Amino acid sequence: MKRLVIVTILFVLMAAGVAACAGQSAAPAAPAAEEAAPAEAAAPAAESAATEAVEMPQPDPADQVDEATPPPAEEGASAAAGTRTFQIVPEQSSMQYFVEEEFFGQAVPFITAVGKTSALNGSVALQIEGNTVQIESGAFEADISTLTSDRPRRDQAIRDRWLQSSRYPIATFVAGEALNVPADADYGQDVAFQVSGDMTIREVTNPLTWDMTASIDGDTLAGTATTFFYMKDYGFDPPDIAGILRVTDGVTVTVDFVAQEVQ
Repeated sequence: MKRLVIVTILFVLMAAGVAACAGQSAAPAAPAAEEAAPAEAAAPAAESAATEAVEMPQPDPADQVDEATPPPAEEGASAAAGTRTFQIVPEQSSMQYFVEEEFFGQAVPFITAVGKTSALNGSVALQIEGNTVQIESGAFEADISTLTSDRPRRDQAIRDRWLQSSRYPIATFVAGEALNVPADADYGQDVAFQVSGDMTIREVTNPLTWDMTASIDGDTLAGTATTFFYMKDYGFDPPDIAGILRVTDGVTVTVDFVAQEVQ
């Protein structure tokens, strides 16, 4: 009996030792589980960050094209690109008149009187599209009081008595339209055409057409313009000195011009 009790006590002690060992083995596993928990919690955070990165707004490609591409030019700017303005160079230009004079009692009764001046100013704006030329604006003036010929007495009589250019010194021409411009007109070539407009002399204005030959070479417009009119149309009679001189009523005017392009 005593022996049985001792065996029972030993068995109980062994069981308690096994339980204690089992308890010590299982205890460290709890912290491992606790450490794993933060890792699992970190995973959603990483997923959230990735989601946020994906959801960040990106630039619209259309916007990028608009920023990189300059806006189209306005219609006015496009039209202006075909407009060229030329200013007369007085030092390289001149105007001449030609009239027929008849001297009575002379061996050579008929002569052509020629007067000339370089006192010219003006400009013209041309709208050039291919072979089409339009005059946007154009105005020219000449100081006809400075016209000189080979005879000072003639010049003085014109200023004081006939043309009265000392009183009406400025003659003007306002260009209106370019006519009959050839379809094959090209830069650097002489082109024949007409320009119509209004001529004012002695404060009298009449429509007038000039025959033109001109060319554009680089930034220079150069050519010759010729017209014809009657003195009476502008309010003065041709000179007529009884028994000495008579002038035919008709004046031919020629302008040789050089004009430089201006911006």
